Amino acid sequence: MIYFTTFIIALFLTQIARALPQGCRDHVYPDLSTLDEQFNLTIPSPLEVTFDATFDNPQGLLNNVACSNGDNGLASRFPTFDTLPTFPFIGGAYDIVWNSPNCGGCWKITNTANNRAIHITAIDTAGAGFNIAEAAFKVLSGGTLGNPLIVTAQKIPETVCGI
Repeated sequence: MIYFTTFIIALFLTQIARALPQGCRDHVYPDLSTLDEQFNLTIPSPLEVTFDATFDNPQGLLNNVACSNGDNGLASRFPTFDTLPTFPFIGGAYDIVWNSPNCGGCWKITNTANNRAIHITAIDTAGAGFNIAEAAFKVLSGGTLGNPLIVTAQKIPETVCGI
C-alpha cells in the first residue's frame, strides 16, 4: 500500500512541478522580438575549407547530396549542380544534414590569409567547416589547391545566392 501511495503522490507532484515557471532555465528572452534573434547560433570561427571536385561536375545530381529530397530538399527545384544559381560556388557546410532546414543556405566565406571572399550555396554535409568545389576553392585561395584553408564564415540571406 505504501508503494501505491508514493506513486500517486509522485504523479501529483509531477503535474505541479510542470506548472511552475522555469525561472533561470527559461531560454526565451522577451526583449528579443523574433525567433531569428532568439535562436541565432554563434558560428564557430575560424573554420577550415577543403575542396572536392565532385561539386565541379555540372551534371552532378542533387539526389546524391544531403539536400536531395524531403521537405527541405532541393532536387525538385535544382536537379543538377549547374541548375543552382551559384554553380560552381557550391558545396557542403558543417550545419547541413539530410533534410536540414539549412539546405540552400548562403554563406560568405573569407580566407583569413588573403582576405578573398566568395559566396557559396550549401547543398551537402561537410563535417566540420566547409567542403566546396575545386573551382570555388581556387578563387578563394588565389589559384592554389593547398588544403585546408582557414576561413571565417557569415551566413547571409539566401537571396544573395539566388535561392
